Amino acid sequence: MGFGRPSAFRWACGKAFDEFSNSDPASDPYWINYFDSAELVGTIGGRLLDIARRDSTFAGEAADSIAWAIGARRPERLRSSALDQLGIVEARMIAGEYEEACRLGFDALDTVGKTSSDRVRKKLQKVCDRTGQLAQAGQIAELRDRIRPMVDATM
Repeated sequence: MGFGRPSAFRWACGKAFDEFSNSDPASDPYWINYFDSAELVGTIGGRLLDIARRDSTFAGEAADSIAWAIGARRPERLRSSALDQLGIVEARMIAGEYEEACRLGFDALDTVGKTSSDRVRKKLQKVCDRTGQLAQAGQIAELRDRIRPMVDATM
């Protein structure tokens, strides 16, 4: 995926953007119609978040990419929106931006509550795990208190 090789990752992202911009949606198979620019940027943001988990210097870039995807998402894409919102919360926590992470986290929980996706629940568990690592920060403890019942309800 490019761990330890940011230039290779950026090259692959550039290729993905080029291919996407050269695609012809009219000739795409029906099953890929959901894949729009928000999906592409959100996917890249998610991979940047994966990298940020190992190298926190990527957290801001991950958050910026995910934020763009959130703004471009169609309202009916609840699952993708929930995943993006949880991703940006985690990215902000990795970056040490706890107040912003909490603000975004409380908003994300509203979206999470509107979906029954197992993938969203697993992502919520990851965010909950990260809040446990940061529980000494007062704001994070409050967010964790709101997340725990949602995580516990799915177990």
